[in-house]
Amino acid sequence: MKRRTFILTGLISLFSPKVYAGIFDAFKKQKSALPPPGKYTPINNLFIVDIKGIPSAVKNLNIRDYKLKIYGKVKNPLTLSLEDIKSMPPVRREIILECVSNSKGDKIGRILVEGVDLNYLLEKVQVLPQSKEIVFRSFDDYHTSIEISYVKEFKPILVYNINYDEDGKILDKLNFDHGYPLRVVCPEKWGYKSAKWIKEIEVVDYDYKGYWEKTGWNDRAMRGVDYFDYR
Repeated sequence: MKRRTFILTGLISLFSPKVYAGIFDAFKKQKSALPPPGKYTPINNLFIVDIKGIPSAVKNLNIRDYKLKIYGKVKNPLTLSLEDIKSMPPVRREIILECVSNSKGDKIGRILVEGVDLNYLLEKVQVLPQSKEIVFRSFDDYHTSIEISYVKEFKPILVYNINYDEDGKILDKLNFDHGYPLRVVCPEKWGYKSAKWIKEIEVVDYDYKGYWEKTGWNDRAMRGVDYFDYR
């Protein structure tokens, strides 16, 4: 993962902003791990990217003690157990998950996920009018954010189940590698926005910069469009 900082520094010194997307597309290979329409990437074949490996706090987690805190610029802060979340209206969606550094075509997957629409949670906590973004903080100290306007349009999901087979008939809880007990999955955004091992969600009224975003990776992070921020 740390190779990103090295690559970023080199590219910024050599090329203009409009060239970057073309550079990434040029390095894309014909090979792709994306299964054909109607099929899904089994969880054991789905690419894994993180900053520190599986957090020890997750490995040793007693799920009965797990609480998701949702707070910040809201009228009704909540603290939810996993059972609380699973009792909410579930949604299932097919989503393409892709790493921004998918240069070889192997860091991509089509997955079927089950969880709670983030819009439903925003309605529960009653987001204040001045709010701009939702910040996800993880057990491994990773953090990132997405825009509230994006949530309303693209309907990202707070996920607790994912497909284990290519036909999407077997859905089961996330394993450790892919974000147990909860991760967010953000349609049409690069994978670094789909934070794993989520422990809290904060609603903020400013432009938040996450772990990778602080190093120069694009804050909006729409797949195939946004690569680097320039200053």
